[in-house]
Amino acid sequence: MTSMNEQDEVVLTGGFSRLPKGGIINTDMGEVFVPEVWVRRLGLNSGDMLSAVPLGKLGDSTLYEFTVEERQSAEGTQPDRISVVGPVLFHGGDWMVYSEEEGELIGLRSGEVRAMRLKEGDLVEVAYMQGDLAGARVAWKYEETDLPARGRDVGRRLRAEGGARRLDVADPFLADRTVFVVGADNYKESFKKMFERRGAKFLWESGFQGGPGKTVESKIRQADVVVIVTEMMSHRMPAVEGMCGRYKKPFVYAPSKGSTGAIRQCQKALAEKRSLG
Repeated sequence: MTSMNEQDEVVLTGGFSRLPKGGIINTDMGEVFVPEVWVRRLGLNSGDMLSAVPLGKLGDSTLYEFTVEERQSAEGTQPDRISVVGPVLFHGGDWMVYSEEEGELIGLRSGEVRAMRLKEGDLVEVAYMQGDLAGARVAWKYEETDLPARGRDVGRRLRAEGGARRLDVADPFLADRTVFVVGADNYKESFKKMFERRGAKFLWESGFQGGPGKTVESKIRQADVVVIVTEMMSHRMPAVEGMCGRYKKPFVYAPSKGSTGAIRQCQKALAEKRSLG
């Protein structure tokens, strides 16, 4: 389904289908690809309903904000997708992972090995659709901080592994960024929820204090982007703007009830910073 949201943006909605690496949303405008990192961060399963809002281009690719609209009731269901976790092996000039399920070695594509900078001993998840072992892809390379739980069926554990880290919105600009909101005393929780559900770290300071002080300055230095809530803090705005300029931090303006608009302004500011960086 295609619709428009409150910001007059195109919203593409459809059911999610898991692939060996990543997945797709089946919409009436065609398929929208969901990268593997967002499949994991959102804890997605085949059958979940997702919406996608195009945010712009990065090279030849369109960047989307993905939102989970409805999760299917049966957790961990990934029809026909087989996944294997094991160390990368190198023998006779070939890269491979051993599959206990198939009782044989699964060959890895040399292009993926190079692109993911794999080396012998790296722990990876390799996945393929049932009956198509030749179509196996390296879905994920594990780091020390995200080692999988023990067991054989990795696909059924994605949600459990995510735990409290599971997001509802996949935001390519705000995820893992630090957002500092100054003001919005009566709407702090609304701003906090909007940013944290996108995977951002939220910092806040009241708009009613007498001066900006060292606390505000410290938080500006930590932030990737600053949101200045314009209502009831006009006496602080010049000082906050000045500190943002001093530390080269992008800042945006928002009214007290403008958490949704602030999201888009922050995305735009971070996108511009990325293009300049």
